[in-house]
Amino acid sequence: MHYLQRATGIALTLALLSCPAGAADEVGARGPLVQLLLGVLELDDQTGDWDEISDEEVDVDFSSLPSGSVEVEYTYGGEQVEWGINSGGSVAWKSDDTRFSGGFTGETGGVIRVDLDNSLLLVELHLGGFVRAQLRQGVSVYAAAGPMVMYGEHDVEDEEVEATPQPLDQGTVVLTNSDDNDINIGGYARAGIEFEIAKDQLVGLGVRYMYTKLDFEKTVGELDIKGPQYGLTFTARF
Repeated sequence: MHYLQRATGIALTLALLSCPAGAADEVGARGPLVQLLLGVLELDDQTGDWDEISDEEVDVDFSSLPSGSVEVEYTYGGEQVEWGINSGGSVAWKSDDTRFSGGFTGETGGVIRVDLDNSLLLVELHLGGFVRAQLRQGVSVYAAAGPMVMYGEHDVEDEEVEATPQPLDQGTVVLTNSDDNDINIGGYARAGIEFEIAKDQLVGLGVRYMYTKLDFEKTVGELDIKGPQYGLTFTARF
C-alpha cells in the first residue's frame, strides 16, 4: 500500500506545480467543480495464465463491478468553453461472479470450468486536462483525459474448488497461492453531459474509460484492465 501513498503524493505535487500564479487567482475566483459519479465498471473479458488450474490460457469472464469516482475540475480560463486541470480517483470492487475456465492439467485432459469465490479491488488516481462547453442555458458537456496510477488486488476465498465436469483422476483443484496485488501506470478518459438543477449544482450522465496492465503473478497472471465505467453524476462548484 506504500506504493499507493507514493503515487498520491506525486499526483498532488504535479497538480500544484502545474498551476501558475496568475491562473491560481482565477481558479480561486471561480472555485473548482467537484463531481461524484456512481455506477458500474464493465471490464473487457480476458485470458490469463493460471498454472494451478490450467496448462493452457485461462478464460476470465468479468462481471460488472460497482464503482464510484470523484473528479475535481480546476478552471484556468475560458467562458463559453472552459479548460483546466482535472484530478481525481475511483474505486471498483466485486466479491464474486468472476469465472475462470481452461484445459485441465491432469492426464485425462478435457476442459473444466471453475467457479471461485473471489474479490477484485481496483483503486486509481489520475491527473489530466479537461474542457467544458456550455451548449445552452443550463446544459453543459465535458471531456477529459490523462495518465493514471492504478492499484489492484485479487483475492481468492476458496483454496479448494471443484472442477466441472470432474476429470476421472482428480475432482478438486487445490490452490497454493490465493491472493496477489500489483500497481501500474495507465491512462483514462471521461466525458458526459450535465443539466443545471440549481445555482452551481448539476446532475447528468457520465462515462469513463480506463486502461492499464496488472500482473497478478501468484494467481491469474497478467491482465489488461480496461473498459468503460457508466454512471449518474452530481456536480457542484465550491
